[in-house]
Amino acid sequence: MPRFDAAGVKLFALSYDKQDALAEFATAHEITYTLLSDPHTDIIRRFGILNTLIEPGDHPWYGLPFPGSYVIDADGIIVAKYFEHNLALRPGADMLLRAATGQVDELPARTGTGAEVEVDVSFDGRDLPTTVQRELVARFHVPRGQHLYAEPLPEGMVAAAIEVDDDIGILSGATWSPPTQSMKQATGETLQVYPNDVELRLSIAHNGTAANGRKQEPVTISGRVVWQACDDAQCNLPRSQRFEISVPTTHVVRPGHGRHGKVAEDFGKHFTRLTERHKSSD
Repeated sequence: MPRFDAAGVKLFALSYDKQDALAEFATAHEITYTLLSDPHTDIIRRFGILNTLIEPGDHPWYGLPFPGSYVIDADGIIVAKYFEHNLALRPGADMLLRAATGQVDELPARTGTGAEVEVDVSFDGRDLPTTVQRELVARFHVPRGQHLYAEPLPEGMVAAAIEVDDDIGILSGATWSPPTQSMKQATGETLQVYPNDVELRLSIAHNGTAANGRKQEPVTISGRVVWQACDDAQCNLPRSQRFEISVPTTHVVRPGHGRHGKVAEDFGKHFTRLTERHKSSD
């Protein structure tokens, strides 16, 4: 929270639970940001995130939203949103702060002066907590006069991308990319390109089975970056570059445990009380 406060960013969580339930939950789990109650799912419905997989007869689960995060500016405009197919994934603080502040890192100076694209791949963060998303960063240094392609593309052409190898413990999500420019091709097609050096960010997480299930041991994230560089006259062949990064893993504190591992409350009992509140409101 100090980082959010320093950036002037307010954090809120919206739940369909009642105020007394949220107050109890916040106290039990030492939550310091604001929890908002929407017991009739009015706001949840207005955002269009009501979990439609749950039928009204499946009470007390009906009313639950699809889990996700919105970043909203001072004018009430949504500037970013994070929803994943995997319900366990949540965006990390770095991702939310980057979106909220509009932070764009300046690309480092090119290390070479050749005619080939140079690519640096790094991990943005100190560690990789369970189910909390961090980002892999690929920085493409593009020679003057050349450009890289972005999706969508005709078959046979390759867009700049980060690809992670299949691993039972590693979860990859959405890719952040900067704005593109339209470029008309000799064929008459108009394609989207990155006209200068470009930075791509791929959200990444682990599901607790990474590093063979051992706590706080490094996990290796491997994969490749792909691209195709072209100039106004011709296109080079598609290229790829392998990467392998070792990252420390950590396990986030789950409900039922306070700071420093102190047990705050038995989560099963607390969850039962939440359920009973909804049953009694029928």
